Amino acid sequence: MKLQNRLMIFFSAIMILVIGSIGCVTYHHMQVSLEEQMGNNAMDLAVTISSMDIIEKTLATSKEYEVVQETIDDFSEKTRFQYIIVMDMEGIKYSYPYGNTLGRKYNDGGEERVLQEGESYVSKDSNKLITAIRAYAPIYYDGEQVGAVVVGLLTDTVYQELRTQLLFFRITIVVGIIIGIISAALLSNSIKKTIFGLEPKEIALLLGQRNLVLQSLKDGILAIDNDGKIMLINDAAKKILALKDDDLLKDISILNKNYTESMMEALRKRVSIYNQEIKIGHDKTLVCSHTILKNHKDETIGVVSSFKDLTEIKHMAEELAGTRKMTCALRAQNHEFMNKLHTISGLIQLEEYDEAIEYISDISHERQEVSNILNKKINNVHIAGLLLAKYNKATEAKISMEIDPKSNMEKIPDSVTVEEVCSIVGNLIENSMDELVKYEEGKIFVKLNSDENGLSIRVKDNGPGIPEDIRDKIFERGFTTKSGSRGFGLSIIKQIIEYAEGSIEISQDNGAVWDIFIPMERS
Repeated sequence: MKLQNRLMIFFSAIMILVIGSIGCVTYHHMQVSLEEQMGNNAMDLAVTISSMDIIEKTLATSKEYEVVQETIDDFSEKTRFQYIIVMDMEGIKYSYPYGNTLGRKYNDGGEERVLQEGESYVSKDSNKLITAIRAYAPIYYDGEQVGAVVVGLLTDTVYQELRTQLLFFRITIVVGIIIGIISAALLSNSIKKTIFGLEPKEIALLLGQRNLVLQSLKDGILAIDNDGKIMLINDAAKKILALKDDDLLKDISILNKNYTESMMEALRKRVSIYNQEIKIGHDKTLVCSHTILKNHKDETIGVVSSFKDLTEIKHMAEELAGTRKMTCALRAQNHEFMNKLHTISGLIQLEEYDEAIEYISDISHERQEVSNILNKKINNVHIAGLLLAKYNKATEAKISMEIDPKSNMEKIPDSVTVEEVCSIVGNLIENSMDELVKYEEGKIFVKLNSDENGLSIRVKDNGPGIPEDIRDKIFERGFTTKSGSRGFGLSIIKQIIEYAEGSIEISQDNGAVWDIFIPMERS
């Protein structure tokens, strides 16, 4: 049997059982209350009759049955209690609904207590031919009991009182059961939609398959709900983010701030984010995709994040990029020296020996000056090599690149790697060269200084600068003004500097001026 049908039958059975039980208890309580009420009314009438002077005197002084019978008949016509019996101490009836039994002994039973002990009471009789409820009261004359009166209500009369109320009560019970069955059907249908129409076995199978797939993935998977609580993590995510099984249901704020803010931004904006690089450690970068989770009602219920550690991939890419940059630098240097050799060869052929010697001296002096700055001022071979490669490339592109002789970089901050510093400097110089190749007499100025406070980087050019209307957009991932570029360079720079808790400032001084500061230690 399908789950929906089982749920409907189960809920319907519960509703019928509950409503039926409540109905039975209510009906019993209503019946008992009505019987008690009728018993009290019967007792009130019995007490009233027992205190009538004519009845007291007749029982005490004479045997005039007709007097008592006529008096009782007047009461019977005016009330619903037609069963009224007056008897003396021997049980001889002075009144009876059927007058032909007057003067005979009362044989219906139940009168012993009222005649022998003078007690007033109400009894419920199961003899349907006589009465259902009877009230007994003693009759006294001059302080001495002379008889008793019995007031009874026939069984048919009792149930006549209940019949009208019972009809409405039954209708209410039936309507309640029908509403309960309809509600059970709606609830079971709602549950079926919530679980996408799947049966328990199918759900268990899918859950097992999901866990196997999640745990076998090399990519990390982490899901949060609308409150930012971690709802799911796989083994890869635990390894990459250093999480434990106990971290389930904890707030996502226990994770890296950059990663947390990225996920919460996707949750707040209700927009999925794909292929975002996030730096979560000194030497660890993730590429993440945050996808919005929705239920069958298209309501957002959380975010699931898939990510992978780019550390190894990035190292390989940097190795390849380094080789490629070295090749480009060597090619640029080769072109530059070929041009210089052609110049020297031409001067010698023209027998301009003094000019050739002066030209060689100028080149040698310029090269020596750059080499001295890089060797003595830049205490890192990777950065020095990058600057030399960029210098050669700029020279080939007819751009003057000056490395400030006052530069002095002894130490790199702990919060960044050498590769990241190379990425910052290289991207800024490349951006400047991309703009300056369009103009003549392009100039680039580079300065690097480090002290106990941090590392300062300045890159300045004499290009057109950065327009005011795009300054707020240049750090957005994918934004670019160049054709064919993807616009990732400045986004990566900003991410590196933000992780290191540094600052980046852009100003205009006959061109673009980039000032970057990275503290030696993060707070």
